[in-house]
Amino acid sequence: MNRNHSLAESREQAALYTVGALPDDERREFEQHLLVDGCDVCTAEVAGFVQVVENLAYAAQLQTPPQELRARVLSHVAVQGTSSAHPVIEKDQLQFVGAQWMNWKPGNAPGVAMKMLSVDKARGLYTTLVRMTPGSSLMPHRHAGIEESYVIEGELLVSGVLMRPGDYCRAEVGSMHTGVTTKTGCVFIAVASLNDEWLPET
Repeated sequence: MNRNHSLAESREQAALYTVGALPDDERREFEQHLLVDGCDVCTAEVAGFVQVVENLAYAAQLQTPPQELRARVLSHVAVQGTSSAHPVIEKDQLQFVGAQWMNWKPGNAPGVAMKMLSVDKARGLYTTLVRMTPGSSLMPHRHAGIEESYVIEGELLVSGVLMRPGDYCRAEVGSMHTGVTTKTGCVFIAVASLNDEWLPET
């Protein structure tokens, strides 16, 4: 994209980009423009359209889904994200994403949020940051694959074991996580299976 573009051009490109309607070559060019050129006008336009796209979900009539369905849907949203507008710099088989494009998304329990870092559909894994507010708990879940977690901030109680910053937990296939809660609030990074089974609270 030409650096000396008009506001109308910026708005059109941002709108198409946000809904995933740009061809791959134009998408890559626009992402380079956002991240390398650092165009404030286009960045502001994308941010505005992202908010509109994310708010579309609230236009539907409110329904109360079954608890298990709600948990599955929220888990899927947390993993897949609610917008395709994540500019990526690709160089020498490396990918870079600016922090401003990785927003916290609601998790599947009150007080839990997730910031998706990557999704590996071929291996059925995702890597995410999880942020929990004081007093919040994760829903119980059974592991379809090996899960690894590493505490960055705060304290996290996992199945009766208190984890602090720097502590690591590996959960084997078929194991369950219950009683995952925090009194202080915490942030941890996790690598987990896309096919984990989220269970209703008992």
